[in-house]
Amino acid sequence: MATKKILAVTTYFKIGDIVLIGKYKNSRGQIVAFGEDKWGNPTVEVEPIPKGRKKNRIIGLFRIWRADVKEGKS
Repeated sequence: MATKKILAVTTYFKIGDIVLIGKYKNSRGQIVAFGEDKWGNPTVEVEPIPKGRKKNRIIGLFRIWRADVKEGKS
């Protein structure tokens, strides 16, 4: 059942999509991979933009927003 949840949400997000992350959803990142945590909840690995010395972050899938939706672009 967990794979159905991931597949249903991953049709909305694709690898390479630009998303907004962080407490105030003002940091941009690019989706690198999808996965699950130890409880079976879906997670996303996000690479920050610009990269610099920053590391990739593994975030819960439901804690990110698409960048084009928040900015009002289609």
